[in-house]
Amino acid sequence: MSAILSRGLRVVLPLAAILLGGCVRSPEPKFYTLTPVQDQFIGRRSNPAQNAVIGIGPVKLADYLDKSQIVTRTSDAQLVKSEFNRWAGSFKDNFINVLADDLGFLLSDQQIYLYPFRPSMPIDYQITVDVIRYDGRLGDAAYLEARWSILQGQEKKLFKMNRSSIREPVTGPDYGDLVAAQSRAVAKLSREIAAAIQQGGKS
Repeated sequence: MSAILSRGLRVVLPLAAILLGGCVRSPEPKFYTLTPVQDQFIGRRSNPAQNAVIGIGPVKLADYLDKSQIVTRTSDAQLVKSEFNRWAGSFKDNFINVLADDLGFLLSDQQIYLYPFRPSMPIDYQITVDVIRYDGRLGDAAYLEARWSILQGQEKKLFKMNRSSIREPVTGPDYGDLVAAQSRAVAKLSREIAAAIQQGGKS
């Protein structure tokens, strides 16, 4: 009888473990968005390009960023994609829209259009951006590296070309703190681009 009970337990216990395991739920994913950070622009200069028409795009992101998961680094060479911390919607669209909002605030200008533009659109300054790196380390810093150019007039004459390398400290340990730092990094990129346009000016 004891042998039979022993064999029965060996069958029942694994089944119970499987059934109990099926009741364990995975963590619910959290969703984040970049946001404009206009409080970084207090005391901004008056804009000599106030009447200009600004076009943003094309904007290109590094391939590893074209994901729904938020990407962090554990070292310079190792990337980690979080299954339970994700971007809400298209990350690329979110990035472009925040860049446009920040630039519109800095330039005091509502005439900002996103690529592709209508052929008849009289773009005064077209901004192209190639994002090489945009990630960070939890509890440490967010990093944004981008090559950008400003093309002027209908002839698209190269007006300015630059590379920005931005490090923005993270003020807390979690993903929300990292995303907030990434938003501030976009604001700093916007400030550099806006400063270049202000130097050119259009009355």
